Amino acid sequence: MIDRNVTEWLFYKSIYHRAIGRDKWDDPKWVDLYFPNEEIFCSQIIESGLDDFVKTLIWIFKDQYPIEFASIETCMWGLDKENTPFYEDVNTRKLQDIKPMVVKEDDYGGIQSVAVHFKESQPMVFSWVTSELSDKIDTKKEEDGVMIYTVSDSPINFIEVTKDIITIHIHQDKIVY
Repeated sequence: MIDRNVTEWLFYKSIYHRAIGRDKWDDPKWVDLYFPNEEIFCSQIIESGLDDFVKTLIWIFKDQYPIEFASIETCMWGLDKENTPFYEDVNTRKLQDIKPMVVKEDDYGGIQSVAVHFKESQPMVFSWVTSELSDKIDTKKEEDGVMIYTVSDSPINFIEVTKDIITIHIHQDKIVY
């Protein structure tokens, strides 16, 4: 089970965020939140069951925008023989149950969508989404074989779900730069 209590670093905006001549590493609170929590969280993401992984991705965006989402992307990258990261087409999850995550960003690095393609059909994915969003679901409708959950009071605009893929779409006005 992924420990969501070690995630405050995902949402903390450093006092030096985007400062000239300083960065988040100069902020002692950010450093305290980040170490060792980022490493713990990322190892849990890599080793978790698929349902826990999907529910946690939804949870990450459900109530606030994750400023440090890039750390999650980074922990999903593989390493070559020289410990240099592969930045794409790699899935480091222990269960190898998904294809590489697809994260679309705007020109400023804000997340527009996160897509997870399953290697095998997951008929339970609909219940994972429903249970994680619970009271945040505004509407739920099916269009051309895709279940679309619109979400209220959330950085999530809507989620598109099939048995083979889940795509989380972000409200562009809720992005924190």
